[in-house]
Amino acid sequence: MKPLRILARLLASTAAAGALMLGLPHVTPKADAADLTKVTLTYDWVTPDFELIPTAVAQAQGFYKDAGLDVSVVFPPNNSTTVRMLGSGAGDIGFDPVTDVAFAAAQGIPLVSIAVYSQSNNCGLFGRPGEPVDLSTLKGKKIGVYTDSWTKAMMPYILKKAGITENDIEQIIATDDDIPMLLTKKIDYATNCANYALADMVPTIKQEPTMLLGPAGGMPDVPVWDFTVMKAYGEAHADTVKAWLAATQKGMEWATAHPDEAVADLLKLYPAAGDKAYNTVGWNATIPLLKGPNGYFVQSDAQWDGIAHALADTKQIDKVLPPATYYTNAYLN
Repeated sequence: MKPLRILARLLASTAAAGALMLGLPHVTPKADAADLTKVTLTYDWVTPDFELIPTAVAQAQGFYKDAGLDVSVVFPPNNSTTVRMLGSGAGDIGFDPVTDVAFAAAQGIPLVSIAVYSQSNNCGLFGRPGEPVDLSTLKGKKIGVYTDSWTKAMMPYILKKAGITENDIEQIIATDDDIPMLLTKKIDYATNCANYALADMVPTIKQEPTMLLGPAGGMPDVPVWDFTVMKAYGEAHADTVKAWLAATQKGMEWATAHPDEAVADLLKLYPAAGDKAYNTVGWNATIPLLKGPNGYFVQSDAQWDGIAHALADTKQIDKVLPPATYYTNAYLN
């Protein structure tokens, strides 16, 4: 969940050069890539974590290589640049919150979702174990928030359901993770997603946070994350995008069936992802979000209508555009 910034074509045209100019860590699995097509995935966070597991598995198990691809991952210098990096050529495929796509369309930026990563809204408010999240007592509370587009989109719904405005609470901006702030009582509630909140809390204190998620907190039940490309890249490299998605889906399916081995693959390729317990809890909490009624990755008009209306209803975009503006299933097998 990262904020959207206006595209600026300030970087070199290639992914490697763009990564070098930004000082980005550029990670490629060890493999003979002489005859493979290079693809760079631009992540949504400055470090790897368990949501990168389908990609890590596809790298480690050879699914990308079998598809004729040499896939590397680049991590942004901050949590605000994934979309800009795609537009600058520092990445080919992006992993970002779905709200980035709607904000981009509103600004005339040709970004398109090629697959949804998650199928439902598992984000909301979190409290310390044993302390219920009660919207009727939200007024006057300190709430940890992020500056990303997703938080910006969801907070108005939470406040509306609580019957208050943003002036009635104190929003404390989290530059990294707000769950530690919650546990040390620097804030009263945290905004987060359940898979991350559980990963932060369960291995540490062996208890789960109290949670108010999605529709229960007044928020629309829409996907949170997706994979994106700039439209020009997708049109020029359609076969590559299709091959990347197919191999990534194999990685996702394999990781769902073999969660412990999948975490091991992640940590082998990306030691910066953290410890085994954190990623195991997080990945197991992510698995139920991945498969929708039509399988993995498949998007629908209803999902994107819901996303766009969520932003329009809270006056964050001026109008709702046709769903086809935001997404395509054309690259799915």
